[in-house]
Amino acid sequence: MTGTTKICMKCKKNIEEKDLHKIVIYVVQEKFTEHHYEHVECPDKFTV
Repeated sequence: MTGTTKICMKCKKNIEEKDLHKIVIYVVQEKFTEHHYEHVECPDKFTV
């Protein structure tokens, strides 16, 4: 465990190290503004 907690923006659950996830980064006018993490497929919320 790295000590950093990642929370999925979609389902609000913790993202474990073993879970597939993606980081979403916002860049505005070539400046890094913010980022968040999302599960690739949220538990209990599957999309096709």
